[in-house]
Amino acid sequence: MARRTDMTRELAALLLGVDESASADDVQRAWKVWVRLAHPDAGGDRDHFEALMHARRVLMANVVQANAVEANTAPAAQQAVPDRPSLCSVVRRPSRGAAIVLAGVAVIALASPVVTLSLVPWLSAAIMGGCAAGLAVGATRALLGDRGDVGHRITCVSLLWLLVACGQVGLSASLGSDIVLMLPVFAVPLVASVAWMNAGAGLWTPVRSSAP
Repeated sequence: MARRTDMTRELAALLLGVDESASADDVQRAWKVWVRLAHPDAGGDRDHFEALMHARRVLMANVVQANAVEANTAPAAQQAVPDRPSLCSVVRRPSRGAAIVLAGVAVIALASPVVTLSLVPWLSAAIMGGCAAGLAVGATRALLGDRGDVGHRITCVSLLWLLVACGQVGLSASLGSDIVLMLPVFAVPLVASVAWMNAGAGLWTPVRSSAP
């Protein structure tokens, strides 16, 4: 018999009575059967018992190595996704001109409840929601530029819209408007804005190449 330190996979498989390509479960089952018969406490030969032990280690080592190779060659889609940058890490300071324009739009959006007070509630809600959505989309473009992905843009638009919308609804309610009953209509422009950003592209899909 070959020395145990030089045991090949072929010899190990022969000792356990399994195929060289046997799975870990098959190797373990065959080893349990033979080791009971060869155990010294059961009257078996110690050298044979030790050979069976080493054969099991040889075959199991090859199974582990094969699994590692398979994991390393897995398709890219199955590989771990890199950490996603936070929203704060992709936000940038807007230019002076953009900041002035956004400030003007914000004043118009927040004043829209006063201007639309005489209109029917659903129309007033649609106009105010549209102003809030327009401001949110414009501010998102100024704050993110080409950075981030679709998920970052949707999150930024939603947060900015919510901030402006709360101010609009509060002002409308203080003026005696029934705008609260029209909140579903109020949110339609936000839903349209999110759909326009093509969320179906996947929240992890970059909009463009991220800026350095």
